Amino acid sequence: MDAQRLRQKYRQFRILVMGKANAGKTTILQKVCNTTDNPKIYDSAGQEIDLSAVTPSREWGEHNIENEIIFEANPGYIFHDSRGFECGSTKEFKIVQDFIEQRGIEGASWKQFHAIWYCLPTDNASRLLTGVIINESFAVPMIMIYTKFDDFVLQTQQFFMSQGEQEEDAFEKASLLAPNRFTEEYAKVFNKTRFPPLMDDVSFTYYIDMDKPDANCDKLLEKTADALGDDTLRQLFVCIQKNNLDLCGKWGVKR
Repeated sequence: MDAQRLRQKYRQFRILVMGKANAGKTTILQKVCNTTDNPKIYDSAGQEIDLSAVTPSREWGEHNIENEIIFEANPGYIFHDSRGFECGSTKEFKIVQDFIEQRGIEGASWKQFHAIWYCLPTDNASRLLTGVIINESFAVPMIMIYTKFDDFVLQTQQFFMSQGEQEEDAFEKASLLAPNRFTEEYAKVFNKTRFPPLMDDVSFTYYIDMDKPDANCDKLLEKTADALGDDTLRQLFVCIQKNNLDLCGKWGVKR
């Protein structure tokens, strides 16, 4: 199926982005879309929301999970943000759950979710946002993204220094071992939460120093493409990547 026919069927690739405020979601979406600009926001009726009166502390306006977030630099994506979803909040969990289920029964494939990105800041690993579940009847891939991982590296460095390591040696060791330490000590908590994820549908990835100009989300894009079970949908996802020739080559998608 060529790119034009893909767009006629799906129009855009739709992603639900989960995670609390200040979890690094904005930076990731900007990197994915190769822009530093803010997105345009549209309500459920397709009307653009005027952000000129929004204060900086209220990012992207009044939160509504139905709102569509689109970056002009790559309009092939539609994002929905579940800001407000907190561990133990039954109300917010129900909003997200109902929204996922409602989108899952949409007749038009382009209105359904195609993937979920769940951002978890690791700057305070002992208080990780947890408590997400994916309904078994709604099988879309979910990628867990651990953000602010540079802070966790520094925490790991402090841990090694407390064990007698010198500062420079401790940092080098932490840079190598922080991912494994995080997995062993924190990532496994998802199996014990009130609303554990369906682990068969979950992939894990890490990001460090996402605020740096040369940082990218290639690993996230690759994991998302790998997780998609529908070849046609995967081709759409790969087609809308504007600067990732390696991903196009891997899946044999012609630009």
